Amino acid sequence: MTHYPHSRLFVGTTRTIAIAGPHIQVLETSTGHVLHSTARLEGEAKEGVQKAGPVRCAAMWEERWVVVVGEDKMLKVWEVDGLRLVSERELPKKATAVAFTGDGGTILVSDKFGDIFSYPFDYVPLTVKQKRDALSSHENPSGGQLILGHASPLNAFLLTSDEKYIITADRDEHIRVSWYPKGYNIEMYCLGHLKFVSAIHIPKSDTATLISGGGDPMLKIWNWMTGEVKHEISVADAVEPFMAVRAVKRKWYACEDDGEEGAEGARVKSKKGRGKGKAKQAQAQEDADGEEEESGTPVAGVPEAQQAEGSKPQKVLVIQKIETLDSDAGVHIIFSAVGTTALFAVPYTSDSSAAGIQHFDFGRPVLEFYVLEDGGILVSLDGQWQPDQADASVSPSENKSTVRTLRFISGKFVEVHDVHNSLVQSLNSDALLQASKEDLKALDLYIDLTSMPKYHTETDPDLLPTLPTHTSTLTDEQQPPKAELSKKVLGRMKSKKAVMAVVQQQQLMDAGAGNEAVLEEEDEEPGMKRAREDAGEVVGEDVVMASAE
Repeated sequence: MTHYPHSRLFVGTTRTIAIAGPHIQVLETSTGHVLHSTARLEGEAKEGVQKAGPVRCAAMWEERWVVVVGEDKMLKVWEVDGLRLVSERELPKKATAVAFTGDGGTILVSDKFGDIFSYPFDYVPLTVKQKRDALSSHENPSGGQLILGHASPLNAFLLTSDEKYIITADRDEHIRVSWYPKGYNIEMYCLGHLKFVSAIHIPKSDTATLISGGGDPMLKIWNWMTGEVKHEISVADAVEPFMAVRAVKRKWYACEDDGEEGAEGARVKSKKGRGKGKAKQAQAQEDADGEEEESGTPVAGVPEAQQAEGSKPQKVLVIQKIETLDSDAGVHIIFSAVGTTALFAVPYTSDSSAAGIQHFDFGRPVLEFYVLEDGGILVSLDGQWQPDQADASVSPSENKSTVRTLRFISGKFVEVHDVHNSLVQSLNSDALLQASKEDLKALDLYIDLTSMPKYHTETDPDLLPTLPTHTSTLTDEQQPPKAELSKKVLGRMKSKKAVMAVVQQQQLMDAGAGNEAVLEEEDEEPGMKRAREDAGEVVGEDVVMASAE
């Protein structure tokens, strides 16, 4: 019998929220008793929960409200007591993260188009369709207020403790510090990552510091107000031995349009403009030619053997979550990575290094961990996971518990049974919900391993064939084939050239009168512009817009 794993956990003093597949469960923290569950709903209510698909994003506010977003792109607010659906509204694009503001009056949602919208807690349906404003990349069917936008999908965001700034991280290696709620005012960039950024965290004990991680082999510690990297901690060598789930690179093909990416990175062709009959015929043809469609067009100039290499499962580093824990050994950074069987910790000091990284191996992939106020750590595991038969180096733990507990004692992880023992027992028994193999497959727990990395075959020199030293002496027949740039890449190059031309022209115009005043404003110390506005001074609102890719 198979069960849903607990993909998200929120542990409060009296109530605990456990997310499992499409379902939400409310447990009493002290006893572990399951008080409410959407799996117990009946009729249309239960059918609506199941049709929504697996919960992708969730947040809880003061044990009173929980907000979730599923595959159906519906933002649903539930009351914890009684698990009553308070409101639901449609989102414009698939969400990547949700959060409440401190007072619970506003819900923030980031999406795969790189935008963050805010929604009031009290929802009043629109009577007139909202028109897209000049700053939004798409219409919002529920009247969301645009806070800011990136030119690539947003992976994570957070509000600072004073809620004056919102920090965002995207798939294009960028970390941005913007004002909140006037997100068009950009305070600072934290630049230095070479790959996507998937997790960010501000320690409660040091609110001037930001910790970030993603696809790079290290965690970066920033002064987020100045954009300065204070320290780096190499983690790749410590994490690599515990990468149990491997990913297959997305198929090699030359993109000929900007089609929306599917779950495996394959382009989804638009069916707009087709009649119902033609759409069905086209779908049937695509199903019949599924294998050919998936393989795509080979990239010119790349050897077939090298393209075949991309289809082999590979280890991919994706930092999943970062937290800090105050223990008897001092403050430590706790982090996990997608598809790894261990939880990791490293001292939060200015001289910490890879040598100080501690780990605890569960023998099963870590899906989620939650740091409790008393220092305990609840860890949710993929109890249904089975290793690839071709990979003999990995074997699952005989312990099939889906939730286990740790403490960090004397600088090391120790598994204990004194942390909410009744709650943990219930999460491993009464709170387990049955799921079919199809249900588990739909969860796609490790999709980040394929969706986060970018495989630029057309621009990566390591993927292109090695040219002879004296290519000028070769005949046309001897010349190796050249890799053709896709229309998408050519479009980006054209856009960048156009932007550069506008910037250069503007710089020439600014060289005249008034240029000194502009320079003085640009040279302001970080935070001074915001401080002047808070003091009541009028500050110019310069809108910074990034051209969409």
